[in-house]
Amino acid sequence: MMTYKPKMMLFSHVSNTSSITGAEKLLLMFCLQIAPYFECILVAPQEGKLTASARKQGMTVRIQSCPLLFGMYQPGERLEQEAEGLRHHPDFASVVRCMAETAPDIVLTNTIVNVMPAMAAKLLGIPVLWKITETMQTTAYTSAATAVVEKYSDCLIAISEASARVFRGTVSKPITLLPPSADNELLQPSQMLIRNGYRKILRLKDSHICIGYISSFIHPEKGLLEFIRMAKILAASYPNCRFVVIGKPADQSYYDRCVQEVNDSGHRNSFRFIPFVESVHSAYSAMDILVVPSMVQEGFGMTALEGMLCGKPVVSFDSGGLGELMKNTGNGHFAVPTGDYGALAAKVSELVNQPEFLQYTGSMNANAARTAYGMETYRQRVHGFVQELQRGCPDWMSGDVSRRVSAAGVPALNVPPPPVGQAAPAKRRAGRRRKHARKARRPAAAVRARRIQRKAGAGKRSKRRSKSIKRK
Repeated sequence: MMTYKPKMMLFSHVSNTSSITGAEKLLLMFCLQIAPYFECILVAPQEGKLTASARKQGMTVRIQSCPLLFGMYQPGERLEQEAEGLRHHPDFASVVRCMAETAPDIVLTNTIVNVMPAMAAKLLGIPVLWKITETMQTTAYTSAATAVVEKYSDCLIAISEASARVFRGTVSKPITLLPPSADNELLQPSQMLIRNGYRKILRLKDSHICIGYISSFIHPEKGLLEFIRMAKILAASYPNCRFVVIGKPADQSYYDRCVQEVNDSGHRNSFRFIPFVESVHSAYSAMDILVVPSMVQEGFGMTALEGMLCGKPVVSFDSGGLGELMKNTGNGHFAVPTGDYGALAAKVSELVNQPEFLQYTGSMNANAARTAYGMETYRQRVHGFVQELQRGCPDWMSGDVSRRVSAAGVPALNVPPPPVGQAAPAKRRAGRRRKHARKARRPAAAVRARRIQRKAGAGKRSKRRSKSIKRK
């Protein structure tokens, strides 16, 4: 029995204003389930859907910007320098101050790209839980990314074996598997009133089979183009199928390309494009089949899990944690090789051709998803994780860390010299000032001549582009 309730700061990498992403949902769910054991302070870079929902449920929220290190997801040759460069970012001192004033016992940083909170916590001597929600891309420099995790973490929480795999054998810190849940009272099968109402909004008849795609933000990694190419195959054979695309474009040129492919297909009337909806359960209810064509190795498959909990058959690519979810719910035969949209079409055809099998699969999914990933299962996993912390790290749970950090106060940061080849911000600004001063000292005639040369060069480049376009 704990007599002291330890304090945990949980750092979200984003806080979107228009919709809430899977990573944000997972962090909020973790906060709510761990709140009985910890005093939780959610830290987000800005106000958004996440912070509003957290406050609504009684959580303490702080706003603190933290630059992200995207090179951690797809490591490159300069990753080590980029990571150390975070110490010179103006926000680093603010993050350290925020932590020192709050004096938490534990800091949790969410997603692999959210490095700065881990660095700040280590500076203050605060234990770090690093929650890995994605599958890091393997490159020649992956070892540099795992070295950053090794240096700035004390324990890893992975949401799937796919997201944990790259760290096994490369990081000495313990790794806890904590698959998420999405089970709530809204994600339920057989909601006929909601289903009928939303299908009416989508202009769907009872005879139509609705095949759905849903993503908070649409970009190439989410596989909309593959969904459309699958749909074109099906539309030629099944005129009663309707294809619903829900999501906002994050890459407008890619989204426009997808829409154009639909417009050129001869099946435009079979498609519905609508923005991301707040109540996703309504959208799932309207669907008959959900397709999740992720083109990257996902950390998990939150969309697929939500669809299953709503009693829908799910067909997907076998992409990392998404494929893992499919196998764990008995849907391995509905997970096809990544990128093979023809195989997606074949699996959807199996369901369309057998209405009873379609209904049976949806019913089985609802039961299997709740058994493997239901909220009660998640609570038990969280409770087991807390017990492991109590047994293995009693000093983290005693209040000693918080008292020590509070007594030490905000440290004076002695910023080390920047890595070789990387100027400190102040030096870069000074360099720019000297450059502008040199320009100001140039004779007016020299300035005009330089400007004419630039315009001439631009004109030549424009002509070359025009010729290239004509040749194409």
